[in-house]
Amino acid sequence: MAITVRSATEDDLPQVRDIFDYYVMNTVVSFLVQKPPSNYITDRYREITARNLPYLVAVTENDQVVGYAYASAFRGCMLGYGHTVEISLFCHLDYTHKGIGSKMIGQLIELLRTTKHRSHEVGHEDAALESDVKKVMAIMAVDETAPGKGLALRDWYNKWGFEEVGRLKGVGNKKGRV
Repeated sequence: MAITVRSATEDDLPQVRDIFDYYVMNTVVSFLVQKPPSNYITDRYREITARNLPYLVAVTENDQVVGYAYASAFRGCMLGYGHTVEISLFCHLDYTHKGIGSKMIGQLIELLRTTKHRSHEVGHEDAALESDVKKVMAIMAVDETAPGKGLALRDWYNKWGFEEVGRLKGVGNKKGRV
């Protein structure tokens, strides 16, 4: 099966929303507890692309979205963090462990090497600045009740050059898990 990674369009967002809704409703990967409103994905997409940050989808030959990845502003309301982004990556449940995540993160990281991130502080939207992306973070929930204590995801990010720099224990709670 040939999978292509490309920039997302608004036409892709209903399929992106379906993937995200699954993770919200069935896992602790996202700490949203309730199904997000229908405009949640569209609003996030528009915010991210307005900042000139990449939002990618992985698609099959018939344009079925099987995964998506994006970079978002880290603490986006403060210019001092303008050079830092956080990445997120999700694969459709039927397409996990097939190398799709690796295709997406590889392309995302490559795009971020030359991305100029537009940022501004709240109330100062007319004073936006462009910054090179210098720091990329992958902040994740580690489900310590999962087999292997859920560290496989952390280890996967380590293969891409990320390093664990801290843990916030017990700050999130979903489905009776902390």
